[in-house]
Amino acid sequence: VITVEVREDHLETLAQTKPLVALAELIWNALDAEATETRVEFVENDLQGVETIRIMDNGHGLHYDDAFLVFRNLGGSWKRQGLRTRERRRVLHGKYGKGRFRAFSLGSTVSWRSTYKDGNDFYTYRIAGEAAKLGEFAIYPRAGAATQNATGMTVEIGQVSDAAGMLRGVKAMEDITNLFALYLRQYPDTRIIYDGIPLDPGNAEKRFARYALEPMVMESGERVTAELDVVEWNIPGKRGLVLCDEDGFMRINALPRLHFRGFSYTAYLKSAHVATLDQEGLLDTGEMYPDLRQMLDAARAKLREHFTQREAEDAQDVVAFWKEIGLYPYGDAPRNAAEANEQRIFDIYATHLDRIFTDFASVPLRTKRLVLRLIQELVHAEPVRVASILDELITFPEEAEEKIMALAGVHPEEAPAE
Repeated sequence: VITVEVREDHLETLAQTKPLVALAELIWNALDAEATETRVEFVENDLQGVETIRIMDNGHGLHYDDAFLVFRNLGGSWKRQGLRTRERRRVLHGKYGKGRFRAFSLGSTVSWRSTYKDGNDFYTYRIAGEAAKLGEFAIYPRAGAATQNATGMTVEIGQVSDAAGMLRGVKAMEDITNLFALYLRQYPDTRIIYDGIPLDPGNAEKRFARYALEPMVMESGERVTAELDVVEWNIPGKRGLVLCDEDGFMRINALPRLHFRGFSYTAYLKSAHVATLDQEGLLDTGEMYPDLRQMLDAARAKLREHFTQREAEDAQDVVAFWKEIGLYPYGDAPRNAAEANEQRIFDIYATHLDRIFTDFASVPLRTKRLVLRLIQELVHAEPVRVASILDELITFPEEAEEKIMALAGVHPEEAPAE
């Protein structure tokens, strides 16, 4: 029996981790063991309830002699001695050995079966623990492995908690993809099969952009650098700004409701300073902490810039498509500056409506033609007034309204009253 040398209340806290975080830790353990394939399976009982959660990988496994040290010491993970894995030189995620305790938030019993290579021979053994005896692990004698050419680890979680139900379905798949998207992008030879479906951020991604943010000076005087990765998704409804360490490992979902109308995205703010704040326990303070507020403000500003540019690009594509199929109501090139401005104003209104009303694309062509023709007439008659009408109905963006007023040659104080 291995007994962990740490306070029991601390172990109980680790064993009450959110299910997704706990499962992610076990997947990270597999990746840190240089697994190229990791499978997460949910074994159902006759009533279609989850009976067992199984995480299998083809990594190096854990050597029998190392197991006594690894399982005895919380915070004594071998990973703390380096920043990268030994052979593939991958960036390491875990450093504190907490994953094995967080597994108990998923179920009352957890077992690890390790198969590893020692010299020219392969061995296997089992370790088991129970939530009722946190901090005690039974380790069984090693034996020659039945298969003499494969290593890896299989973690089985039994007596699964009800909360584990949150780990299945579309939302869970999206959350897991969010967590591992940057890692899978960085190491394309790695596969994660989750509930029978391979995680494929490449197919889920619509666009990817990376920005180097301007250096920031923190309250301490430290000069901090950061990168912002923006992933736009094909699946609608995803949004949020995630804080990561410099290697892209998520530390906290800082702004899960940061919304840019019409875009489904995840933004990853990467900085070594995020890891420092996490170690100091300051990430949960949010924008109350000056360093965090400055970093979040910088990310917001860059995201506004990014999505303003993306809206302009999408608008150009939409207008080009309307012209191609004969829907665009302006047939001739503008003859003067006034007509050119009128067309620009029309483009802003019409493409904004197209973005807001996602079902507009599916309405009959006659209906589309009528709507676009009516907008054309309104723009010709009272271009600024249209913005007021749209603002009453769908909250027309203030920056778009200001652009229209400039094109129409109207100063803000001359705009029609509400």
